[in-house]
Amino acid sequence: MLVALWAYYIYQNFAPKPPYYPTGSLDRNYEPQIPLEIVISMYKEPVEDVSSFITSLEQTTVLAGARVIIYIKDQDVNAEDIRQRTNATRVTKLANIGREGETYLHHINTHWERLAKHTIFLQADVHNSREFYPRLRSFFHSQRTGYLSLGPSDICDCQHCGDQFFWKDNTGIFPEYYSHVHNSTQDACKHVSLSYKGQFIVSAARIRGIDKNIYKNLWHAFVDENSWAHQPEFLRGRSDSMSAPRFGYSMERMWNLLFQCSDMDVAWKCPSMISGWRLGGDIGDCQCFDT
Repeated sequence: MLVALWAYYIYQNFAPKPPYYPTGSLDRNYEPQIPLEIVISMYKEPVEDVSSFITSLEQTTVLAGARVIIYIKDQDVNAEDIRQRTNATRVTKLANIGREGETYLHHINTHWERLAKHTIFLQADVHNSREFYPRLRSFFHSQRTGYLSLGPSDICDCQHCGDQFFWKDNTGIFPEYYSHVHNSTQDACKHVSLSYKGQFIVSAARIRGIDKNIYKNLWHAFVDENSWAHQPEFLRGRSDSMSAPRFGYSMERMWNLLFQCSDMDVAWKCPSMISGWRLGGDIGDCQCFDT
């Protein structure tokens, strides 16, 4: 057993590492007025459960004092009633379009000039809560974190991206948006890490480090029924609706790329959600720093 552990330690800490991808572009001129916001995408989850979830988040030391914004896509509820019952800072009703991907993009686009220093984006029923909180507590650093995924990850060949859940990038969205984000050719995208579950924390400097039109175009793909994301060439016979768009699966996997943190170095070092930490590891293993 000791021999096996030592071999694992040597492999994780001294084996040759893949090269870094291009350095992230950051907006260092923006001066946020709010330290931290929690953005929650809600639909028909029980209000009592959402309230308990928010309480758990607020009791997590690294999130203490955060503002809470809920976007709800259930048109039959009273937003003020939910605000009072959850003690959220604000509750905003949105059309039932695009699930959490559209919600997050909506927030970025409408809060561009008033983004918090860090925003944690979550669904109202967080996945893998047993592993979620330890990752948040172990890795988030209020002065250094640029982007930290709080869900599982995977790796794919950017030019032929797919995963074990039968999702495939048949139309080349990943190399296309890699080129937009990094101002490069599509061929420059070799391998990328995929994000899952729509739960992550990202800095305003990193959000604003790329052209705002990238976010606008992605949001437009969700909300315009005539956009490419709702057309046969993209759908290829798969089911699609405005409330449950097929494109949502691609967006879920693309947050790492969008926030310039799809490096193989991060993917290689980051332990699984279950293991939580690796021998010889540090808080930089699962994220991209701004400083």
